[in-house]
Amino acid sequence: MPALRLLGFPVRVKPGFLAFLALVIIWNPGVGWKFAIAITIFSLVHELGHATAAKRLGAQPEIALDFLAGSTRYTPPRPITPIERAWVAVSGPAVEIVLGLVVLGVMRVNPLDVPQVFESQVAGVVWIAGPVFGFLNLLPILPLDGGHVLSGALESIWPSHGGIVAIAFSAAVTLAVGVVTLLEPAARWLAPFALMLLVLQIWPLVPQRTRGTRRRATRPAPADADAEPVAEPVAEPVASEA
Repeated sequence: MPALRLLGFPVRVKPGFLAFLALVIIWNPGVGWKFAIAITIFSLVHELGHATAAKRLGAQPEIALDFLAGSTRYTPPRPITPIERAWVAVSGPAVEIVLGLVVLGVMRVNPLDVPQVFESQVAGVVWIAGPVFGFLNLLPILPLDGGHVLSGALESIWPSHGGIVAIAFSAAVTLAVGVVTLLEPAARWLAPFALMLLVLQIWPLVPQRTRGTRRRATRPAPADADAEPVAEPVAEPVASEA
């Protein structure tokens, strides 16, 4: 599917995202189409938050919406610091949360009053697709944005193994949650999602260890706001150094 442009950023809507929206509609009769619209809007806002932050670093971001999640890929023009990486990672859920709270405020709905939130279908889907998904994305678990903040912090302390530790921690937490969902009948429907998350966490381990040295020896590789950005050492003006 050809890329669209939104606020100057290329946006690709992949078939997986459309399939995901179809599943949302099927699984939620009556309210599913409203939920699908809310997910689309807040997903775009989330990725635009990442893209805007990455552009401030001099990158040219590209947004893609796919099954279950979106991603913003960018090539840093220079090595980025853990603080800059955290800023890009947090920018997405931050604008998602703020927009959701603003919409709920306009609707005169208290986001902390859950019964009031679900008195309206629209308020309910806005609350879930905005603040709830935004705060969940800040959990320190890869490949969530909070996981990238954790990974950056660990790599600044332990450069050679910080990323691996972050992945191992994320996988351990996800595995524990998965076991709980299997043991608790009411939460068993979450088990497939925990399994998918676990696969996403474990899969990068081998490529990351085998390709890291080669990438550093060549040029900056495309980074992803929803997957660990990689920036290799390049010559940079002294004036631009922090």
